[in-house]
Amino acid sequence: MALSGLILSILPRSLERRMVVVLITAVLSIFVVLGLTLNAYNARELALSNSFEAGTELSQYIRMSAQEGTVTTPYAGKYLQVVEVAEPALAGDASSLPLSFDDAGEKLAAELMFTGELPRADLITQDQPEPTYQLDNLGAFTQAVTRQDKTIQLYLELPNGQGNRLIMFPKLWRDRMTEPMLFIIAALCIIIVFVLARNLIHYSAAPFRSLAKYERAELKPWDTEEAVALRDTLVREQEARAQLLEEQKRMLASISHDLRTPATRLRLRIEQIESTSLRSRMLHDVEEMTRLIAASLDFLRFNALLEEPQQLSLAALLQSLCDDYMDTGNDVVFVPQRHKMTDQSRNIFGGGGEVELEVEGRAVMSGQPTALRRAFSNLIDNALKYGGAATVEMQNLENDQLLVSISDPGPGIPTHLHEKVFEPFFRNDSVERTRSSSVGLGLSIVKQIINAHGGEISLGETPEGKFCIFVKLPREL
Repeated sequence: MALSGLILSILPRSLERRMVVVLITAVLSIFVVLGLTLNAYNARELALSNSFEAGTELSQYIRMSAQEGTVTTPYAGKYLQVVEVAEPALAGDASSLPLSFDDAGEKLAAELMFTGELPRADLITQDQPEPTYQLDNLGAFTQAVTRQDKTIQLYLELPNGQGNRLIMFPKLWRDRMTEPMLFIIAALCIIIVFVLARNLIHYSAAPFRSLAKYERAELKPWDTEEAVALRDTLVREQEARAQLLEEQKRMLASISHDLRTPATRLRLRIEQIESTSLRSRMLHDVEEMTRLIAASLDFLRFNALLEEPQQLSLAALLQSLCDDYMDTGNDVVFVPQRHKMTDQSRNIFGGGGEVELEVEGRAVMSGQPTALRRAFSNLIDNALKYGGAATVEMQNLENDQLLVSISDPGPGIPTHLHEKVFEPFFRNDSVERTRSSSVGLGLSIVKQIINAHGGEISLGETPEGKFCIFVKLPREL
């Protein structure tokens, strides 16, 4: 992240130019890596092809050196370089491989000197403890040594007391990477270039993903001009929309509040009507209007009543809420999730083995306890009103989420209305719902509370076929 941020801060701020620079740089880097790899590969192949000519030069030098006074040292040819030395002294991790050259029945002792080990010594020894090469055909020998891809020197003992020679082939017998290693390194370099380019593009697009998901994003200093402009536009539109909604809510809340006074006066005047049946019907209408006004005020003022979030145990909150309903004679059951633990300990009295213990999960989360209690109270009230009983279950999900389900044995809600029931003032037209005193704001308030906690609410069925409302909440706001 730090490296990508540093590179992005150097690149242009324009998204289009940045993408062009990243793509061109990635393509050029891949071509450079491939070029260097092919160049090293060609250099190695050239060295191997020149080995036969170098073998001929080595054969000629050894023949001339065998004749006294023919060749002086030091000597430099097209490929080989020769210096006169005393007995070779091996130091450190230096090693040697003895061999000999046969010149018409006369053998010349020699040694290959190198550090470490030869990767393909079998190419030189040909499965012999001390291989012998014919002086007329040293091309295969020089190529076998070249294939080792190591710096190797040839120590040669000349006959008739002419001294010892140290023969080197600087262009052929030197440290090189083998062919497999060349292609492995090239592949790794290309992968690194690809990953780096992908990360740069990923971080360049990160603010757009965040804006698309959350409508707001904290931009970094290296983010593009387009991301900044888009963020500012969305913020302005969001603020304007919020201001408009706030004005509408304030106006509706004011109207609902002002309606309370004439509703009270109307109730007092209705009490003076002598007809009992007419007075009862008119009082019922006033009561329904009063409930509608109170529910509207409750719904519109919800955002102003939000409390500060705190750490709470959702399991304890639901258990307490269900206990309150049970104390008042309602059929409400809370089923917390239980975890099985296994104990395999042994003590001084012997025994030991497996013991299963059920431990109730605490389900600690960050939230607003009063608001959550109110939301689940509304859901339990609905279950009792339309189903006569309520079963509340809680589960711990992955990704630090909690799932609460409230089921009832009632008729449920048709599938095509599962989304509409959360709209303000919506009521199901079924017989059971029409006979109720609901004004259609209970589930809207619940949805507001759940959304304020970053959760989700949906309708469905339990595996047993009971109507159920599912509430998914994150542990952290």
